[in-house]
Amino acid sequence: MYHKRICLFIILFIFTGVTLSEECHYSADADTPTKRYKNNADGTILDTQSGLTWLRCPLGMKWDTKRCRNIPERMNWSDAQSNISKLNEQGGYAGFQDWRLPTLDELSTLVERQCYAPAINSEIFPDTPLIGFWSSTTDPDYQQGAWLVYFLHGSRYMGNQGYEWAIRAVRK
Repeated sequence: MYHKRICLFIILFIFTGVTLSEECHYSADADTPTKRYKNNADGTILDTQSGLTWLRCPLGMKWDTKRCRNIPERMNWSDAQSNISKLNEQGGYAGFQDWRLPTLDELSTLVERQCYAPAINSEIFPDTPLIGFWSSTTDPDYQQGAWLVYFLHGSRYMGNQGYEWAIRAVRK
């Protein structure tokens, strides 16, 4: 029992320690300044530059007026598409039923290059896990490939559609 408690403590310490250790260096203008976003006060945020509305939390996490709670669901690319369809079929979110996976270019607009761990504006998208997020963009040269953004450092990667990553839904 003692070892289980120690392991749980270590896991919680690592998870919360990483989440709280964002490092930003604003030597230049931010890519995603807070003033660029409008808080819709319903767990969504409007990017006034692109016109896209984003879920503030990845699927599996819940918005509680100040932050995202729980652990994000990880799923393969096909299940990501299915789960967003299911979200829409079951009434949607914030009164909308047209949520979808973002394209790679849309997802990349969330990357804040001045920050690391996570490479995102944490005031707007708090508690973003340091993992990859699926985009809807597939790879024409690799039938099982789809692109993702890894928010530890904001890089774009082509991943195998069978691997499990997080999802942040968007709508126009």
